[in-house]
Amino acid sequence: MSSTVSSIASQSREAGGQVVLEFERVTMAFGTRVLFRDVSFQVQRGATKVLLGEAATGKTTILKLVLGLLRPVSGRVRVLGHDVTRMPERELFELRRSIGMAFQESALFSSLSVRENVAYRLEEEGKLGEGEIEQRVRRCLDEVELGDVLDKLPADLSGGMQHRVSIARALATEPEIMLYDSPTGGLDPVTSAKIMQTIIQLRDLRRVTALLVTHRLQDGYLLASQRWDEQQKRLVAMDPRQSRTTFLLLCEGRVCFDGTAEELLRRQDPYLRRYLA
Repeated sequence: MSSTVSSIASQSREAGGQVVLEFERVTMAFGTRVLFRDVSFQVQRGATKVLLGEAATGKTTILKLVLGLLRPVSGRVRVLGHDVTRMPERELFELRRSIGMAFQESALFSSLSVRENVAYRLEEEGKLGEGEIEQRVRRCLDEVELGDVLDKLPADLSGGMQHRVSIARALATEPEIMLYDSPTGGLDPVTSAKIMQTIIQLRDLRRVTALLVTHRLQDGYLLASQRWDEQQKRLVAMDPRQSRTTFLLLCEGRVCFDGTAEELLRRQDPYLRRYLA
């Protein structure tokens, strides 16, 4: 990693209230179709922003903008202090080492074992020895409670287990920021609850900053109301005043809400009331 990117990442770990993700009046369009206009928000280190909205409102596009995979028509996207809208690809590649991405469809390599999937990015970067990679792979799989599936293929796992392997793979590079694209999409309620418990554990134990796209309001409310108790090894209720989870709702090409769960429930905006119904 370049000295500049490394320095920003180090500062982020040490500065508790630092803004590590920021959109400033970002407009995104594909051809003549404007997806959204003048989107602005911030996420501080260790906080979680839940992205809500109907289909095709631009939630996943926001994740791609964070990664620098897309460039906006106007506005700025800052990640760990860097304006990714102006960074050359070489520097973006280095910055992405500080970002973990858990895809909606897991996106695991079907011909590789779980161990090989989680180790893939580490081996590609070539910065760690074989023993160090093995230790990190095992640690990441233990964190998602899948330490016993190292040698299985993705096809041997349930959908929920594949999602957790995807999260372990994203964690392998020890990212500052995690991006989750509908991590519970298409899963049954029990499996969805397990995935959300894993995300909350990672948030509270690793202090990872996160953007989470979801169609399930209950996932966001769980993040806002529960915390991981390491002594009891379970989720417990959180004082709403201590929650660092906020919600951003996209509608009609703009941000129509950005705030806490309590504020979201209190708002009387007709669109919000229909969306929450």
